[in-house]
Amino acid sequence: MKTINEAARKTRVAREADVVVVGGGPGGIGAAVSAARNGADTVLIERYGHLGGMGTGGLVTIIPQLTDIYGKQQIVGLTQEWIERLKPREAVVYPKKEHWGSMDKDIVKHYFDQIFFYVRLDRVIYAAIIDAEISKVILNDMVEEAGVKTYLHSWGTEPIMEGNKCKGVIFESKSGRQAILGKVVIDATGDGDLLPYAGIEFEDNIPPNFRIANLALCFWVDGVDLEKAENFRKNEPKKFMELSHKCMEAGGLPGYLKSLLKNHESIVWCHNRYPNKSQVDVEELTRVEFEGRKKMIITYDFFKKNLPGFEKSFIVLSCPQLGTRSSRRLIGEYKLTRKDLADNTPFEDTIAQFPDLDRGQESLDHSLMYIPYRSLLPKNVDNLLVACRAFSSDEHVQEWFNLIPHCIAFGEAAGTASALALQAGVSPKKVDIKALQKQLAKQGVPLPDFKKKVDYKYTGPPLTSSSPFSLH
Repeated sequence: MKTINEAARKTRVAREADVVVVGGGPGGIGAAVSAARNGADTVLIERYGHLGGMGTGGLVTIIPQLTDIYGKQQIVGLTQEWIERLKPREAVVYPKKEHWGSMDKDIVKHYFDQIFFYVRLDRVIYAAIIDAEISKVILNDMVEEAGVKTYLHSWGTEPIMEGNKCKGVIFESKSGRQAILGKVVIDATGDGDLLPYAGIEFEDNIPPNFRIANLALCFWVDGVDLEKAENFRKNEPKKFMELSHKCMEAGGLPGYLKSLLKNHESIVWCHNRYPNKSQVDVEELTRVEFEGRKKMIITYDFFKKNLPGFEKSFIVLSCPQLGTRSSRRLIGEYKLTRKDLADNTPFEDTIAQFPDLDRGQESLDHSLMYIPYRSLLPKNVDNLLVACRAFSSDEHVQEWFNLIPHCIAFGEAAGTASALALQAGVSPKKVDIKALQKQLAKQGVPLPDFKKKVDYKYTGPPLTSSSPFSLH
């Protein structure tokens, strides 16, 4: 491979801060807002012109998996605040609270017929459908109100290293190459973009049959007579399936999802999966962008010609941000593995507990997944944390626990820990875990009762089936 020598140069320091967060997706929002609210002078760098990442630009407008099998909400904090802020504009929908955890067959069917994300393990769960555009405004409000200095259209490209300590970040934008110096840096890029340049060990092995092995290019179709389309799908399921297969044979995609949001009654979503060699290879990303749009137009043309209700439809939106599901994963101070999926004992440094809802009987016997603070910390570098799906985990844990609310929770823990560490004059690796857990609890984050012995085995009714759909 040919190389060139670049000339040495001086880079302008645009700003100095306590905490620098790279990436304005769910993890970055969680990290920046929580760091700032806990007193840290915080900077947020985001490569797109909007915040929210997959939850907005990626058109993955679903915040799933918020309650456990009993209907108890386990992911709250900033995730719930996002949802609450959408309510006044009627920009969010979800199952009624009194139905969370219900196994009543009629209630389950009612919600499953709306969208399968509302049902897991034969139960209704709390999952929210959100408005992407209103969310962009809400997230702007959240970072502004917290006092976060935000740079949009700015790509955090390189950590500034001094030995094994991270001292800031280089970022590129229309204004040129600049630096921000920081006492703590948080990688919330989703793909662990800073890891290789900080000399941090990582892995990126993903079995090709896993959900996380796929990219996505989601799009929306508007102008659909949804009542007519749904009547056809319900009353002529065999014909609908035949047409879905024909669409795939023609190079398109099968089926659609309903938006459910108020005044979105004529919009349907098309989510998809594209196998790839790497989700951080620019040639692969370009290939999927081209392939995805070709399949989009084939699908749309087929639907418009063949599916009742699509006669006056049109493509209204395709995701401005390619959907990525997994790539680099930090090798941290603790690596969550398949073994931890079967362990009901909380870690002493647990900073989040996630509902486990997609693994059939195993999920019933292990209803919560505990996340240790150490899984956000690299082994060999100080003053840098990860607050995104690049947390330290093997491919099995990553498959189930790297969704939008999970990333917000990683961010909330990382941002809070950074602020507390700076207040105490220590590195994030030396933060007082009990103080961190106490502060997270104040912020509405559910945590385990460490005094209570865990000896859990599910004894409820058996599943009628394992989870029929894996998540987007």
